[in-house]
Amino acid sequence: MRTVAEVFPNRVCGVLRTNNAEAGFQACLSAMEGGVMTIEVTKTVPSCFEMIRGLIATTMGRYPVGVGTVWDPGAVREAKDAGASFVVTPVVLPEVADACREEDILCVLGALTPTEIYQARLSGATLVKIFPITPVGGPRYIEALNGPLGGVPFWVSGGVPIDDIGAYLRLGVKVVGLSGSLFPEEALAQKDFGRIRQNAERAARAAAQAGGD
Repeated sequence: MRTVAEVFPNRVCGVLRTNNAEAGFQACLSAMEGGVMTIEVTKTVPSCFEMIRGLIATTMGRYPVGVGTVWDPGAVREAKDAGASFVVTPVVLPEVADACREEDILCVLGALTPTEIYQARLSGATLVKIFPITPVGGPRYIEALNGPLGGVPFWVSGGVPIDDIGAYLRLGVKVVGLSGSLFPEEALAQKDFGRIRQNAERAARAAAQAGGD
């Protein structure tokens, strides 16, 4: 299994959720060109596993790609066969964590409350995705969790603005997931890939300026 540092080299992950697979594919390439070095393609994207294969082939495997919004353990094998480096769930699903262990693929389980976070770690999550983070307080919520749950490797996503990347990373968050702030719906609809690349450049800069690891 690849390590967190290998899969998320600059601690930022673009999260693609769109009904337009063609535009989504180009948007992912633009994000990669802009400096977002890891992409999650959610299972809600049409032909998501084919897109993952295409992104890996087009970039010659230079950028890790994973699959998100995974609800069933059967999708883990599909993800591994497509070349995905990680699997992400929206909630605590121990059966998905078990499948990830069997397939030797990095597992990210979604959680929100302290109890769910604890259950996710017990289930074998390499990272615990705090989702949706922005509606429950953003960086202040992570700061509160760090008291009793210090040391838990967090991923945050769910409405994260690019301007908050630095705050999260300075609080010790391992990965910041960017969806709408990286891939705005209007940019995807208008195929404004230049805007997406600019968003990615801002995100990569913010992560680099946050320092640490």
